[in-house]
Amino acid sequence: MADRIAAVTGANGGIGRETVHALLADGRQVAAFDLEIDSLDGLDAGSGQLLKRSVDVTDATAVEEAFAEVAKEIGAPDVLVNIAGTNRILGLLDTTEEIWDYLLDLNLKGTFLCCRAVVPHMRSRGGGRIINMSSIFGIRGEARQVAYSASKAGVVGLTRALATELAPDSITVNALAPVMTLTPRVAALPAEFQQLQLSRIPLGRYGSVADIVGTIVFLLSDVGAFYTGQTFSANGGDTMP
Repeated sequence: MADRIAAVTGANGGIGRETVHALLADGRQVAAFDLEIDSLDGLDAGSGQLLKRSVDVTDATAVEEAFAEVAKEIGAPDVLVNIAGTNRILGLLDTTEEIWDYLLDLNLKGTFLCCRAVVPHMRSRGGGRIINMSSIFGIRGEARQVAYSASKAGVVGLTRALATELAPDSITVNALAPVMTLTPRVAALPAEFQQLQLSRIPLGRYGSVADIVGTIVFLLSDVGAFYTGQTFSANGGDTMP
């Protein structure tokens, strides 16, 4: 897998940064996309090559141009890990159209745009793998998570549709739907909300970044090649389908 060229969105976040690190350590070439990429300067490139780009994933033109630049500079990417996204804790009546549009644009439209942009490059390589970030809230829903839950449920639907459409091209598409994972962004959420989520996890702990990155590494490995259209939920028993 060391010859794979990977693009990672949301590369400056807790999960994104560790995903980039894991792929670089494995000797892969990585294009790291985020609005803010300065803090990636100190990331050890290991035996891989790191290409950083400031990209607004909700901007179709910017996304297309970013993937074209990656193809020109380090080669056509055949791995895409869509992590870019955010959340707002708001109930239905407090969710404005502006907040709804913002979360749906970033979490769902951004994922769609990146998938659309990378597929021609994957086809030129004879196949590829896409991993999209959903959430446990996209599976079971959550109070005061109206727009976020809707956007992440949409990611699951998008993943399944793409897995079916792209299978003839040897492109696999899977989703991750983790329980609340202790990244810096999550740690800043209200303590009451954090404790509520923790109380729902039978294993008695939050998810860790390592739990999520380990699943990504598995799906990009040789033994992960036959999985497509699936939603992998590292959730400690929070939800059992």
